[in-house]
This record gives sequence, C-alpha cells and structure tokens, in this order.
Amino acid sequence: MSSTTAPARSLLLVLAFAVIYIGWGTTYLANHYLLREVPPFIIGTLRFSIAGLLALAWVIASKQMHIQRSDWGGVLIGSLALIAVGQGALIYANQYLPTGMLAMLYTTLPLWSVALEWLLGERPPFWVIAGLALACAGIVLLMSNGLDHRASVEQWFSGLLVVLATLFWAGGAWIMRQRPAFKSSWLGLSLQMIIGALTLALFGLWHGDWQQLEFSKFSGEAWLWLAYLILPVSLGVYPAYFWLRREVRPSMVSTFAFVNPVVALLLGYILLGEQLSLTALLACAITLGGVVLIIFARR
Repeated sequence: MSSTTAPARSLLLVLAFAVIYIGWGTTYLANHYLLREVPPFIIGTLRFSIAGLLALAWVIASKQMHIQRSDWGGVLIGSLALIAVGQGALIYANQYLPTGMLAMLYTTLPLWSVALEWLLGERPPFWVIAGLALACAGIVLLMSNGLDHRASVEQWFSGLLVVLATLFWAGGAWIMRQRPAFKSSWLGLSLQMIIGALTLALFGLWHGDWQQLEFSKFSGEAWLWLAYLILPVSLGVYPAYFWLRREVRPSMVSTFAFVNPVVALLLGYILLGEQLSLTALLACAITLGGVVLIIFARR
C-alpha cells in the first residue's frame, strides 16, 4: 500500500468505526421509543423491508444488478444470522430490559468472535486478550446492579435470548468472511434486508404482532424514529459494517459491542432517566480502555 493511500484508508477506517459505534449505539433508544406504539417484530419488518427496497432501487438505478450463484449463500446467512436473529432478538428484548443493559449483553459478541478465531488456530495476540479481559471487567462492573433474583421471567429470557443471538451473529459473520465477496455489495445488502424482513414478518405473525398493528395511530415521532432507523442506521451502518468485516478481523469489527453500551447508557441516563452512578462511569472508562487495546493490537 502506498504512502498516499495509507492515510486515506486509515481515515476511512476511523469514519466507518465511528458510524457503527454511534449508529448502533443509538438503535436501542430508537427502539425504546418505537416500542411505545409499534409491536416489536413489526418494527424490524418495516425497518428492513423499506431499507432493503430503497437499497434495491439504488442498485437498479445504478445498474448494479449483478448476482452470482455463490452470492445466495451469503445472502441467506446474513439475512438470518445478522438481521432476523441478531436484530429480532434485540428489538424483542428491548421491551423488557433497560437500553443500557441490553447493549451490555451484546458485548458477548466479541467474545464469540475471538473464541471462533482461537478454535480455528488463530490465537489472538496478548494485547487483544488483555483488551477483551479489561472490557469484560468493565461490563461486569456495569452490570453489577443489573439482573438479580427480583428480575422477571421475561427479563431473564430476554437476556439469554440476546446472548444466544450474539453467538448466531458471530458465527454468521465468520462464515460470510470466508465466502467470496458479493459481486454487487449493495445488491447483497438489499437482498439480506428484504429476506431478513420477511423472516421477521413471520416471527411477528407467530407472536401476534400483526393483529395489534394500526398505522393510523402512529404518531409523528414514531415515523421520525422509524425513518432514522431506515436511513442513517440501516443504509449507513450496515454498509460500513460489511466493508469493515472485509478489511479487518471480525474480533476488531465486533468491538462496536463494547462501545454501544457506553452510548446507550449515556443516552438512557440523559433522555430516559435511567440510573448512572460513578461506578457506571468508571465501568465505561474501563470498557473504552479495553476497546483501545484491541484496536491498536489489531493494527
């Protein structure tokens, strides 16, 4: 890589990480407000079907309708593991868990990613392991006043569901990394979103969400939050995420799961009145320290 392209690539990496850190960090807040008016799986269905159709329209307009046979495997894996299961579990759990705690549970994603690398013979460098340990210590500290014996069955089930969803996400991301790149990345993204949305629609049918749907009762605020999830988040964050997954190791990309809790916790404190103590602030600092170690060790 030449000296002229290296700074540009570094800038792109920084911008892409900032997009996924902030975009996915604010998703919990957007879902929180939408769940006041919209059933959980309807949120996912509307978000990804509209975003997927907009992306597909861009593909057609820019004449990128090129798909190869090998693309379909990646489309199916991404639509199920990353969107239907990964995002479906997040929205469902958002009904029962505080936004900050829900984001914390997603920090198990980097652990699964590193575990997969380790099982396949790619032993992580010492500083990556140290960064993971430090970040996990911060998350444990952050959750010290979280779920206990007083938590409801729905809360415990939601927590377990999120942890299992991160395992599916990490496994799906690893498999997709091993496959050939999509002939058209935007076409692959649009098809993943559309198929993921169809799967979420089936979840909604099973969960009884469609019987509760009344578009006429959607407030302006609900439509604005949905637009936020569709445009800057789905059509901004996912392309950045997929690009990063091709450029750096999965365990480095999945550091967004360490930063998201910090973003969600601060937003929950400022906008939702969720508790934020000095211990929580210390935990945030420890978590960010772990992220810094992982990122610099992967350079």
